[in-house]
Amino acid sequence: MTPPDDSRDRVRSERVWPVGLAGRRGGRIGAGSDHDAVVVERAVEIVLGGRVLVRVQCLPERLEDLALGFLLTEGLIEDPRAIAEFRAAPDAGRVEVRADVDPDRLVLFRERVAMSSGCGSGASAAATALPRLASEARFLPEEVLARMKDLLQASALFRETGGVHAAALTDGRMLRAFAEDIGRHNAVDKAVGAAMREELDLAHLALLTTGRASADIVAKAVRAGIPAIVSRGAATSQAIALARSAEAAVAAFARARRMNVYTAAWRFGLADPPPGPHD
Repeated sequence: MTPPDDSRDRVRSERVWPVGLAGRRGGRIGAGSDHDAVVVERAVEIVLGGRVLVRVQCLPERLEDLALGFLLTEGLIEDPRAIAEFRAAPDAGRVEVRADVDPDRLVLFRERVAMSSGCGSGASAAATALPRLASEARFLPEEVLARMKDLLQASALFRETGGVHAAALTDGRMLRAFAEDIGRHNAVDKAVGAAMREELDLAHLALLTTGRASADIVAKAVRAGIPAIVSRGAATSQAIALARSAEAAVAAFARARRMNVYTAAWRFGLADPPPGPHD
């Protein structure tokens, strides 16, 4: 498997007219035109076996990571060895993949796409049930919160533009994979793809994301075998329900020195594990 394509043209300078309000009567303050750094966005097609699988709006870099992570988190493959070839063409807005994909999985994916009304680029928004995770991984809350700080510090593109989400995979001690993209789903897929390219064991890693922990993000993580999802934003009710059924941990509002843990609290040492293989 080849390394991901080099990043390029991530930011463009755009002319801007700053406007501010002053005083109780809301008088406008204008300082003439200026320039602002704006993150690049482009439509990219993931093409599987010569047929367009999905079109996503994304930062057009690391397209191989994006495609690999997408195929894994959408349940189309279980192992990167299923990929026979990548051909990324950022200038053409496409990444072509040849892979050994079970036809039944492809049919199920397309059915979920037809049902989905979520904001995700795939079909995970239509997830209604997920497999129970076999992973017994546990994480220290203080380490996870420290790695969330590392995630924010690593997101240089956000500091420059304010226009991206970031995602990372961590073992608690360090960030093992990191990605940025205009969409939180794409950032997760790229981080997962990078981890798979490095042959990391996802069953012993936690997903960190700056986006909210919604059902589609939880579905992506669980399909990849990731046992914990930690969000800087909020968690949704469907995300919590899906995570609970899969025995995945969901934590939200992970900021500074606190976070809210909603499911599988035993993975953070906050409760006893349920009866079963976790004993």
